[in-house]
Amino acid sequence: MVPMNIAMVTPYSWDVPGGVNRHVEQLSNCLRERGHSVTVIAPGGSTREDFYSVGGSFAVSANRSVAHIACGPRIYARIRRYLVRHRFDLLHLHEPLVPSASMLALLASQAANLGTFHAAREGGSAGYRVAAPLLRPLAGRLHVRAAVSRAALDLVSRYFPGEYRILPNGVDTARFTPGGPSLPGLDPQRFYLVFVGRDEPRKGLQVVLDALPMIRRGHPEVELLVVGAEGRRSGTEGVVWLGRLESEMVPAAYRSSRLMVAPALGWESFGIVLLEAMACGLPVVASDIAGYRSVMRQGVEGTLVPPGDPGALARAVNELVEDGGKRESMAAAGLARAAEFSWDKLVVDVEAAYEEAVRVREGCG
Repeated sequence: MVPMNIAMVTPYSWDVPGGVNRHVEQLSNCLRERGHSVTVIAPGGSTREDFYSVGGSFAVSANRSVAHIACGPRIYARIRRYLVRHRFDLLHLHEPLVPSASMLALLASQAANLGTFHAAREGGSAGYRVAAPLLRPLAGRLHVRAAVSRAALDLVSRYFPGEYRILPNGVDTARFTPGGPSLPGLDPQRFYLVFVGRDEPRKGLQVVLDALPMIRRGHPEVELLVVGAEGRRSGTEGVVWLGRLESEMVPAAYRSSRLMVAPALGWESFGIVLLEAMACGLPVVASDIAGYRSVMRQGVEGTLVPPGDPGALARAVNELVEDGGKRESMAAAGLARAAEFSWDKLVVDVEAAYEEAVRVREGCG
């Protein structure tokens, strides 16, 4: 396709790691490699050639998590001036109805607009339910709508019906591979599990911490690497707290482990961390929730367990600790599954969606 000048807009602070921003970063890099000009627009961070900071952010509680967003008339004026000055062909707006940079960019846009919806929420969204009548005209400015998974589509289409593409999250299979360095200083005699995520209730860190003593009772060689959570907790023997790692060190954390645990309680639209682990050759024990079922299959790439059940998690982990053959077959299946979600493959569908958005806009004009 003809190279485009693209603004990739995220509502969430670039200073705070998260799945949406990881999606934005990796997709932007892949598009640049294919000849497109891509500028990321977000709160936080520092303005440079391929990134524009709209300003600082503030924290709000939402979806059993904390989102760092930016809003207000000064932020809107800053975004509008930037869009006018740079005359983008297309705006790719992530979570375009979250009251932050993406929504403000959609309001100011004179380009083709593609909106990708990431959130999933069992039981629906009170915020969408209340605000939908006000937000529908804004949603109508999107020339193409997309969701990252069926779970995300089920949520957004409930309040904003229409046609949607599924444009899933991807994984950078050039970075996340079984080959490469591991983390230094770890004991090769240990059997490391790895948890990757923020220390928020919905990510389920406490579930695996509660399961760990049950696992270690029969397998004292098992230890847990915790990536992303900052706070150490008392009474957590067998836990190695790694904190927030630089992005290039995250694949090394996966390679240092033999099994990935993802005990989220719900509200996950997709399983980016599952894909990253599988791309590094790890089998996975994860919660049986809709977002994770879109990535892995029970008994194939790993084991799905009831969310919030430390005993079930411990039993599933113990079974795989004791069965190297099953771990090996699951790891091989996971590598194949992750390859299906390589950005090199998915980007073709993204480009097709961009071309459609441009055609629809031209037809509206």
